[in-house]
Amino acid sequence: MAQPPRLTPANALRAGAAAFQAKQYDEAHQLLAGLSHPQALNMAAVSAQKLGNGDGAAALFAKASRLAPTDADIANNRGHFELERGDTAAAERWFRAALSARPNLVAAGIGLAKVQAARNAWGQAADAWRNVLASAPTSRAARYGLGTALLESGQVEAAADLFQDLLNERDAPAVAYMLGRACLELNAFERAEPHLIAAHSAAPSIHSLRTLANLYWMQGETSAFDRLVEQAPPALRTLAIRLVLETGDTARAQMAWDKAFRGDTHETDAWTLAALIAREAGDSARAAAAADKALSLAPADQAAMDARIVADLMLGDPDAALARLRPLRSADPQAQLWLAHESVARRMAGHATVSGLCDTDRYVRAYTIAPPEGFGSLDGFNRALADVMRDLHNFTVRPLDQSLRGGTQTTRNLLDYDHPLIKAYIAALDAPIRQYLTDIGRAPDHPMTARNTGDYRFKGMWSVRLTGAGYHEAHMHPEGWISSAYYVAVPGGTAEPEEKAGWIGFGKPPYATRPDLDALKWVAPKVGMVVLFPSYMWHGTRPISDTAERMTAPFDLLPG
Repeated sequence: MAQPPRLTPANALRAGAAAFQAKQYDEAHQLLAGLSHPQALNMAAVSAQKLGNGDGAAALFAKASRLAPTDADIANNRGHFELERGDTAAAERWFRAALSARPNLVAAGIGLAKVQAARNAWGQAADAWRNVLASAPTSRAARYGLGTALLESGQVEAAADLFQDLLNERDAPAVAYMLGRACLELNAFERAEPHLIAAHSAAPSIHSLRTLANLYWMQGETSAFDRLVEQAPPALRTLAIRLVLETGDTARAQMAWDKAFRGDTHETDAWTLAALIAREAGDSARAAAAADKALSLAPADQAAMDARIVADLMLGDPDAALARLRPLRSADPQAQLWLAHESVARRMAGHATVSGLCDTDRYVRAYTIAPPEGFGSLDGFNRALADVMRDLHNFTVRPLDQSLRGGTQTTRNLLDYDHPLIKAYIAALDAPIRQYLTDIGRAPDHPMTARNTGDYRFKGMWSVRLTGAGYHEAHMHPEGWISSAYYVAVPGGTAEPEEKAGWIGFGKPPYATRPDLDALKWVAPKVGMVVLFPSYMWHGTRPISDTAERMTAPFDLLPG
């Protein structure tokens, strides 16, 4: 049988380009991959990328770049390919090369903005989006991206205005959700709620469900919260049950899990949730069994591994926990959660090295700030600061995913407020923070001090107001390096060492170990005092003993 005539390179390029435009990527790849033409190889590389052939795409992009090293389209496509693979450094190089060759190439500008967003470099992302808008001022994608960058960088009012303009032009669930988030941070709850409801109704997601559920919960709208979680679509049922668990109703969460999954599911997240429910119920054997099922489905899942490590510690097997922790610690030596679990495991096992992670005398230190300029006393400053903070506590109940019980927490990062007293507080923290960095030293063999550059930057700051018998459950701060407690207002009765009402304790985990562990150090709260400690260190408080308030303004730090 006669073979069909072989296409000339020119005809193959035309046919391949037509196939590419028609999104017939398999045919386009076959026609174009063997040609020594930069645009043919560029289209072949994108076709391979669309077909899921990452290695093939990388090789074809490399060939195309060698043939046309200054071609903006090739560089742009290669940047988007690297961004999709998660290599932000390579993506940035190619996007900048594309923009160097063609400064007004909008697709490359968008790619560069997405690189900065992927790095959580929100200020740089905002600048990149503004550059895109200089070339494409009506681009909704760029305006949405800029709004997101503004929101994440604390410019909430500007973000809300931008999202409102976008929503006025066209109804879109994603825009409604972001506007709702911005209104929530601005404490404009009545304005936030309809936008969040609209976004969730049109396109339910883990973000819309959690945000709307949290809004209902913190406003004390328990009936609305119940309806929301009970009506969650099947794809979100695991999150819905987790939200119930976060309310503290372990029995209800277990009933919901049994109803949804009946012990027969192949969802890793569902089994991890089952382990968390068992942990809260104090059932170590059931927690271990559920975590094992999750790991059998996804051996590398870190949430499932976390659940299994905790189960080991609840069962009194620190050696098993340490064996699971070794590869995790090796892969990410600064992961605060793994450090927190390791500190517990080493303490349970009686290892001599436990003092390195649990040396509370060295790493838990208290300082008193100096009265800011314009205030004759520290008490006077804190009374004024407390008045400012009270105006920010507009909810009636704590956030769902936080450690406090019997109180409220601010929703917006305090670092973003342009208020003179908050700025004075931030400035007053510099001296004790720098003293702490000097006091702990820079030993390279400890995960805390190895990161000490002698400088710092704030990761976040918030305020917590506890009332009645309010307290904090034991917790740690997974995204920090150094964490804190600063006491703005302290109730009476906190000085008694026997009761330790309102005192903060360090070293006791939130789960029951075998044997049970007590706190290694207690610190009594005092107005004007800031306590600094490693973010990985478990810490919680005793309930305050009267109806007065206990107000703090904690923060997390990262190396500068």
